[in-house]
Amino acid sequence: MPIFEYKCGACSHEFEYLVMGGKDPESCPKCGDTGVSKQMSACGFVSKGAGGEVSASSASSSSCTGCSATSCAGCGS
Repeated sequence: MPIFEYKCGACSHEFEYLVMGGKDPESCPKCGDTGVSKQMSACGFVSKGAGGEVSASSASSSSCTGCSATSCAGCGS
């Protein structure tokens, strides 16, 4: 069961929600408004070489060549 991030359209409260059976949250836990939207989450990985050194990491830098954002959501690519 995955955990997704949501944001309330009324009070801008950001929260995580454990999705059971594909059912999104019905309302914001802070204000009770039903206008919540799923947010894009940053995920990451770390690849290690044979000696245990970090050889690649996705969460700390952008893979775009002309962009300084840490995710493609920043520039829309």
